[in-house]
Amino acid sequence: MARETRITLIDDIDGTEATESINFTINANSYEIDLNDTNAAAFRAALQPYIDSAQHNNKQTTTDSQAIREWAARNNIQVNPRGRIKKEIIDQYYNSLRKQAAGRN
Repeated sequence: MARETRITLIDDIDGTEATESINFTINANSYEIDLNDTNAAAFRAALQPYIDSAQHNNKQTTTDSQAIREWAARNNIQVNPRGRIKKEIIDQYYNSLRKQAAGRN
């Protein structure tokens, strides 16, 4: 018997098909929202003035560590599977996020 399972993201704002999940943290509470391209762009545009004015907090969480390790693997950057991640790699990760966010404006 053949079986195929498909997972479809649904935009949490308007119920259409979503194209990405966005993780964000405010006041130490972490959230994830599924959005289509239009709503993701609106979300980022709404936050951009606050991001531009904010200071980056380099406090690393377990979730950050996992995301950094996944990013590093996709970019062929060697990082230990456990333990502390080098500051240079963390900086590269956050710089790539800033470039990605700037490219979507």
